[in-house]
Amino acid sequence: MKAWKLTQPEGIDSLSLARAAKPTPAADEICIQVHAVGLNPIDHKLAHWGFATWQYPHIMGLDVAGTVSFVGKDVHHFQPGDRVMAFLDPRHAGGFADYAIAKCYAVSRLPDTVSFIDAAALPCAGYSAWIALHDKLRIEAGQIIAITGAGGGVGGYAAQLAKLAGATVYAIADQRHHARLLSYGVDAVIDPEKDNVAMRLIELTEDRLVHAVIDCVSAKSGSTLSALVRYNGHIVMIADQFNQVPLLATTKALSLHEVALHGTYAHGHREHVQHLADMGNAMANLVSEGKLFAMVETVYPFDKLTDGLKHLQALQHSGKLVVNVREE
Repeated sequence: MKAWKLTQPEGIDSLSLARAAKPTPAADEICIQVHAVGLNPIDHKLAHWGFATWQYPHIMGLDVAGTVSFVGKDVHHFQPGDRVMAFLDPRHAGGFADYAIAKCYAVSRLPDTVSFIDAAALPCAGYSAWIALHDKLRIEAGQIIAITGAGGGVGGYAAQLAKLAGATVYAIADQRHHARLLSYGVDAVIDPEKDNVAMRLIELTEDRLVHAVIDCVSAKSGSTLSALVRYNGHIVMIADQFNQVPLLATTKALSLHEVALHGTYAHGHREHVQHLADMGNAMANLVSEGKLFAMVETVYPFDKLTDGLKHLQALQHSGKLVVNVREE
């Protein structure tokens, strides 16, 4: 099979398209023929960082969509030909290839009406947004949510899922993302380059402040916005960790949350991995019903995968970038 291999963790230019052996699934795994693979910021970061368990050359790639090629001997709920998607174990990865291996209990089924391209855009960003809203915030209708970095993958899915839950959503993003975010029904967009974010949120909430902030930018961003969260409110960190407590616990009593999807396999139990499949099933159904948009901006052919990673790294995109591995 063809695969993009990272020869050393020295950046995107260390990726090369080469031949590789087709992987064989263990008893509780399935082999997926990859039709499309999603690109995420973690991909170009891992090209520089590597992963402690990797041996080089290593096949990268985490978000795959395709059809079941072969199943392990203990797998009974999937069969060859089933349409599926998965967030792969980062300790092994393997998605930038014609075939990839996934734990059977981490794999989601795809409705026939959901394309592989749209499905590949969902896992990493979509699951992170789902965890932020439903697992951490336990979002309820009527709550007011501010989302920083709303123009990115996690932020865009968070905005859509929050609106579906009945929340009021204020999206903080650069101007080029505003039209797309407004099309999702967000209640207002704020440009951090031109607007006074704090004053706009105070005006929009009529001085009631927000129930929660989902921060997809940095520790500094999350700390700054903590002043705009109401008493007993929440901050969810996506892109970074808090490097300091933003407010004394005895003042606003804020709850600080961390989303670390990439730690699911390494630190979670089987039920945590199974939750990946549950989130994927729910999000794929929302896409099928026309309630959630996959936000795919650009689709790259497989031999141009590194161009997609460089585009992603340049931070000039809006939405999701996907690679078409197998032409239909």
